[in-house]
Amino acid sequence: MENKGISRENLSVKSEGANLYLEGYAAVYGNVDSYKDIIQAGAFDAFLATEEVKRVKFCYNHDMCQVIGVVEELKSDEKGLYFKVKLSNTTLGRDVAVLIEDGALSEFSIGYKTEDSIYKEDGVRVLTKLFLYEFSVVSRAANSKAVLTDSERKDEEVKTDFSKMDYAQLKSKLEELEAQKAEILAEMGARIIMAINLN
Repeated sequence: MENKGISRENLSVKSEGANLYLEGYAAVYGNVDSYKDIIQAGAFDAFLATEEVKRVKFCYNHDMCQVIGVVEELKSDEKGLYFKVKLSNTTLGRDVAVLIEDGALSEFSIGYKTEDSIYKEDGVRVLTKLFLYEFSVVSRAANSKAVLTDSERKDEEVKTDFSKMDYAQLKSKLEELEAQKAEILAEMGARIIMAINLN
Protein backbone atom coordinates (compact mmCIF):
# COMPACT_ATOMS: atom_id res chain seq x y z
CA MET A 1 0.00 0.00 0.00
CA GLU A 2 1.31 3.45 -0.94
CA ASN A 3 0.56 6.72 0.82
CA LYS A 4 0.01 10.17 -0.62
CA GLY A 5 -1.13 13.27 1.25
CA ILE A 6 -2.43 16.80 1.07
CA SER A 7 -2.47 19.90 3.28
CA ARG A 8 -5.41 21.63 4.90
CA GLU A 9 -6.32 25.24 4.16
CA ASN A 10 -9.19 27.58 5.07
CA LEU A 11 -10.40 25.62 8.10
CA SER A 12 -13.71 26.82 9.50
CA VAL A 13 -14.81 25.42 12.88
CA LYS A 14 -18.29 25.53 14.41
CA SER A 15 -18.45 24.08 17.93
CA GLU A 16 -21.98 22.84 18.54
CA GLY A 17 -21.62 19.49 20.27
CA ALA A 18 -19.72 16.28 20.73
CA ASN A 19 -18.90 15.17 17.18
CA LEU A 20 -16.69 17.03 14.71
CA TYR A 21 -17.71 16.77 11.05
CA LEU A 22 -15.09 17.32 8.35
CA GLU A 23 -15.33 17.78 4.61
CA GLY A 24 -12.71 18.42 1.99
CA TYR A 25 -10.39 16.59 -0.41
CA ALA A 26 -8.40 13.47 0.40
CA ALA A 27 -6.56 13.80 -2.93
CA VAL A 28 -6.41 16.33 -5.77
CA TYR A 29 -5.90 15.93 -9.48
CA GLY A 30 -3.31 17.40 -11.80
CA ASN A 31 -0.40 18.58 -9.64
CA VAL A 32 3.01 16.98 -9.12
CA ASP A 33 3.60 15.96 -5.50
CA SER A 34 6.88 15.45 -3.62
CA TYR A 35 7.15 11.88 -4.96
CA LYS A 36 6.95 13.17 -8.57
CA ASP A 37 3.48 11.67 -9.02
CA ILE A 38 0.34 13.17 -10.56
CA ILE A 39 -3.11 11.76 -9.91
CA GLN A 40 -5.04 11.90 -13.17
CA ALA A 41 -8.64 13.13 -13.05
CA GLY A 42 -10.94 10.15 -12.76
CA ALA A 43 -8.29 7.83 -11.31
CA PHE A 44 -10.73 6.76 -8.58
CA ASP A 45 -13.83 6.40 -10.80
CA ALA A 46 -13.61 2.64 -11.38
CA PHE A 47 -12.99 2.01 -7.69
CA LEU A 48 -15.87 4.25 -6.58
CA ALA A 49 -18.25 2.19 -8.73
CA THR A 50 -17.48 -1.01 -6.75
CA GLU A 51 -18.72 -2.31 -3.39
CA GLU A 52 -15.16 -1.86 -2.03
CA VAL A 53 -15.88 1.83 -1.52
CA LYS A 54 -17.97 0.85 1.52
CA ARG A 55 -14.85 -0.57 3.16
CA VAL A 56 -12.76 2.63 2.96
CA LYS A 57 -11.76 3.80 6.45
CA PHE A 58 -10.88 7.18 7.93
CA CYS A 59 -7.78 6.62 10.06
CA TYR A 60 -5.07 8.26 12.11
CA ASN A 61 -1.60 8.27 10.50
CA HIS A 62 -2.42 5.39 8.11
CA ASP A 63 -2.91 2.96 11.00
CA MET A 64 -5.82 0.70 10.04
CA CYS A 65 -6.07 -0.28 13.72
CA GLN A 66 -6.82 3.36 14.59
CA VAL A 67 -10.05 4.16 12.76
CA ILE A 68 -11.21 7.57 14.02
CA GLY A 69 -14.42 8.25 12.16
CA VAL A 70 -17.23 7.27 9.80
CA VAL A 71 -16.99 8.02 6.08
CA GLU A 72 -20.35 9.57 5.19
CA GLU A 73 -19.56 10.57 1.59
CA LEU A 74 -16.78 9.89 -0.90
CA LYS A 75 -16.93 11.06 -4.51
CA SER A 76 -14.81 12.27 -7.40
CA ASP A 77 -15.33 15.72 -8.91
CA GLU A 78 -13.32 18.04 -11.16
CA LYS A 79 -10.95 18.94 -8.32
CA GLY A 80 -10.23 15.58 -6.72
CA LEU A 81 -11.51 12.99 -4.25
CA TYR A 82 -14.06 14.75 -2.05
CA PHE A 83 -14.93 13.38 1.39
CA LYS A 84 -17.30 14.02 4.26
CA VAL A 85 -16.62 12.27 7.58
CA LYS A 86 -17.83 12.28 11.17
CA LEU A 87 -15.10 11.91 13.78
CA SER A 88 -16.19 9.30 16.32
CA ASN A 89 -16.69 10.32 19.95
CA THR A 90 -13.94 7.97 21.18
CA THR A 91 -10.87 8.94 23.19
CA LEU A 92 -8.70 9.05 20.05
CA GLY A 93 -11.45 10.68 17.99
CA ARG A 94 -11.84 13.48 20.56
CA ASP A 95 -8.07 13.96 20.78
CA VAL A 96 -7.74 14.21 16.99
CA ALA A 97 -10.71 16.61 16.83
CA VAL A 98 -8.99 18.95 19.30
CA LEU A 99 -5.70 18.76 17.37
CA ILE A 100 -7.49 19.60 14.09
CA GLU A 101 -9.38 22.52 15.66
CA ASP A 102 -6.16 23.82 17.22
CA GLY A 103 -4.36 23.53 13.88
CA ALA A 104 -1.77 21.08 15.24
CA LEU A 105 -2.84 18.48 12.68
CA SER A 106 -3.50 20.02 9.29
CA GLU A 107 -2.65 17.47 6.61
CA PHE A 108 -4.41 14.49 5.05
CA SER A 109 -3.17 11.49 3.11
CA ILE A 110 -4.54 8.50 1.16
CA GLY A 111 -3.49 4.86 1.47
CA TYR A 112 -3.85 3.27 -1.96
CA LYS A 113 -2.66 0.71 -4.50
CA THR A 114 -1.64 1.75 -8.03
CA GLU A 115 -3.53 -0.38 -10.55
CA ASP A 116 -2.44 1.53 -13.65
CA SER A 117 0.03 4.33 -14.39
CA ILE A 118 2.20 5.81 -17.11
CA TYR A 119 5.60 7.53 -16.98
CA LYS A 120 6.25 10.81 -18.76
CA GLU A 121 9.59 11.67 -20.39
CA ASP A 122 10.53 13.91 -17.47
CA GLY A 123 10.18 10.97 -15.05
CA VAL A 124 6.86 12.06 -13.57
CA ARG A 125 4.48 9.15 -12.94
CA VAL A 126 0.83 9.72 -13.87
CA LEU A 127 -1.49 7.61 -11.71
CA THR A 128 -4.46 6.67 -13.90
CA LYS A 129 -6.24 4.01 -11.85
CA LEU A 130 -6.14 3.69 -8.06
CA PHE A 131 -7.57 1.36 -5.44
CA LEU A 132 -8.27 3.14 -2.14
CA TYR A 133 -7.88 1.47 1.26
CA GLU A 134 -8.11 4.44 3.61
CA PHE A 135 -7.41 8.12 4.08
CA SER A 136 -5.93 9.66 7.18
CA VAL A 137 -5.13 12.69 9.25
CA VAL A 138 -1.30 12.74 9.23
CA SER A 139 1.59 14.73 10.66
CA ARG A 140 3.17 15.39 7.25
CA ALA A 141 1.82 14.77 3.75
CA ALA A 142 3.24 14.63 0.23
CA ASN A 143 0.79 16.89 -1.62
CA SER A 144 0.11 20.52 -0.68
CA LYS A 145 -2.83 21.35 -2.96
CA ALA A 146 -6.01 19.76 -1.61
CA VAL A 147 -8.03 21.39 1.16
CA LEU A 148 -10.25 20.72 4.13
CA THR A 149 -13.17 22.93 3.20
CA ASP A 150 -15.18 22.84 6.39
CA SER A 151 -15.47 21.40 9.87
CA GLU A 152 -18.46 21.61 12.15
CA ARG A 153 -19.53 20.27 15.52
CA LYS A 154 -23.07 18.93 15.73
CA ASP A 155 -24.79 18.43 19.04
CA GLU A 156 -26.04 14.96 19.83
CA GLU A 157 -27.35 15.88 23.30
CA VAL A 158 -29.81 13.53 24.96
CA LYS A 159 -32.28 15.50 27.13
CA THR A 160 -33.66 14.04 30.35
CA ASP A 161 -37.41 13.33 30.25
CA PHE A 162 -38.49 14.00 33.84
CA SER A 163 -42.11 13.00 33.09
CA LYS A 164 -41.03 9.35 32.78
CA MET A 165 -39.30 9.26 36.18
CA ASP A 166 -40.92 7.91 39.36
CA TYR A 167 -40.69 9.70 42.72
CA ALA A 168 -37.48 7.93 43.82
CA GLN A 169 -35.73 8.73 40.51
CA LEU A 170 -36.80 12.39 40.68
CA LYS A 171 -35.55 12.64 44.28
CA SER A 172 -32.20 11.10 43.30
CA LYS A 173 -31.85 13.49 40.35
CA LEU A 174 -32.66 16.47 42.55
CA GLU A 175 -30.04 15.42 45.11
CA GLU A 176 -27.49 15.09 42.28
CA LEU A 177 -28.29 18.58 41.01
CA GLU A 178 -28.19 20.03 44.54
CA ALA A 179 -24.72 18.50 45.03
CA GLN A 180 -23.53 20.04 41.77
CA LYS A 181 -25.00 23.39 42.83
CA ALA A 182 -23.15 23.18 46.18
CA GLU A 183 -19.85 22.46 44.39
CA ILE A 184 -20.33 25.44 42.06
CA LEU A 185 -21.22 27.78 44.95
CA ALA A 186 -18.18 26.60 46.94
CA GLU A 187 -15.88 27.25 43.96
CA MET A 188 -17.40 30.70 43.43
CA GLY A 189 -16.91 31.50 47.12
CA ALA A 190 -13.26 30.39 47.01
CA ARG A 191 -12.57 32.57 43.97
CA ILE A 192 -14.25 35.61 45.57
CA ILE A 193 -12.11 35.18 48.72
CA MET A 194 -8.97 34.80 46.58
CA ALA A 195 -9.81 37.98 44.65
CA ILE A 196 -10.38 39.91 47.90
CA ASN A 197 -7.05 38.70 49.35
CA LEU A 198 -5.21 39.70 46.18
CA ASN A 199 -6.59 43.21 46.48
